[in-house]
Amino acid sequence: MRSLSLVPERPVPSSTASSDAARDLRIGDLARVTQKTQRALRLYEELGLLTPGDHTVGGFRLYGPDAITRVHWIGKLQELGFTLQQIQGLVAAVADEAVPKEAMGKVRALFLQKLDDVAAQVARLSQLQRELMSSLSYLEECGGCATDATAGQPGAASCSTCTSHDDKAPALVEETTRSATHS
Repeated sequence: MRSLSLVPERPVPSSTASSDAARDLRIGDLARVTQKTQRALRLYEELGLLTPGDHTVGGFRLYGPDAITRVHWIGKLQELGFTLQQIQGLVAAVADEAVPKEAMGKVRALFLQKLDDVAAQVARLSQLQRELMSSLSYLEECGGCATDATAGQPGAASCSTCTSHDDKAPALVEETTRSATHS
C-alpha cells in the first residue's frame, strides 16, 4: 500500500489554518484514503458538503484530518440511500435552524423516513432470498431428470414437461424454462 505524501509546500495563512499543516492532505491523498475520486471530492465541495482547510501557495487544496471523517459520513449516508442533494438539504436544514433541538428534530425525521425505506428494502430482499432458495432447492432435484431432450425440445425447454418433480416449479425457474422455449 502506498503511503500518503505529505504536502511540502507551506499553506497560505487563513483564519481556518490548521496548527499542524504537515498533517494536511492534498485532494489526491484524501481521495486515496477515502477511496473516492478527486472528481467526487470536488463535487462535494461544489455542493458545500466538504471544505478545504487551506490552499498551498501553488493553489492546491489542503484538507485536515476531519475531512476524512466528513467524506466517510457522506459515503455512509449515500450507502443508506441518501442522494447528494438530500445530504446537501440535511446539512442546510441543520445549519439554518437556530434552535438545536429543532435542527435535530429535522434530522430525526429524515432518519426515520430512511429507516422505513431501508426496512422496505430489507423486506424486498428477504422475499428475493426466499425465492432464490426455493428455486435452488427445486433445481437440486434436477440432476436426474428423466425428460428426453431428443423429443423435440432442446435443453431447458424440455423442463416444462418434466415429471420428476412432485411440485410446481418456482416462478423464477418456470419463467427461465419458459424463456428457453421462446428463444
